[in-house]
Amino acid sequence: MTSAPSQWYKDQFLISTSQSLLQHNAINKAFASDFMYWTKSLPEDRMKKMLTNSLCFGVYDLPQTTSEIAGRTSPKQIGLGRLITDESSFAYLTDVYLLPEYQGKGLGKWLIKCINETIESWPDMRATMLITGGEHAVKFYKDTLGMKIFDAHSIEMEIMIKKGPGSAFENL
Repeated sequence: MTSAPSQWYKDQFLISTSQSLLQHNAINKAFASDFMYWTKSLPEDRMKKMLTNSLCFGVYDLPQTTSEIAGRTSPKQIGLGRLITDESSFAYLTDVYLLPEYQGKGLGKWLIKCINETIESWPDMRATMLITGGEHAVKFYKDTLGMKIFDAHSIEMEIMIKKGPGSAFENL
């Protein structure tokens, strides 16, 4: 993406849009896990292409002691939020996750707040979309991002989708 990286700090955590901090192996490991049922791992070259062509919000656990810092080249990646966007008028939010051991600490809400701050800085933004399931997730995105269920029929429109070979869903 073309914009300069942004960073946010909270306690020992960092959220950054810097591509150089993204840890492809850590993301791929999360993608392959059961808690990310909506996606699956990718070959390294395709993972790199996917991340390079997106505005990624990496979530990192910063080292707290010199012994944790020793030998580390970057902080531990514990989460991600990925925007597929033109950084002007449209964004599609996908691949949002936090490792299970970091959930329940307010980091998810903070991640979405950082993403929302970025989206709201684009004066020509027309729409942000996402696909999610379950009442809890729907409520979370309504409360944190101001999302709502899109009633396409009220304006005589349809949202269409074509399933690709990389889809993790059987019945799409």
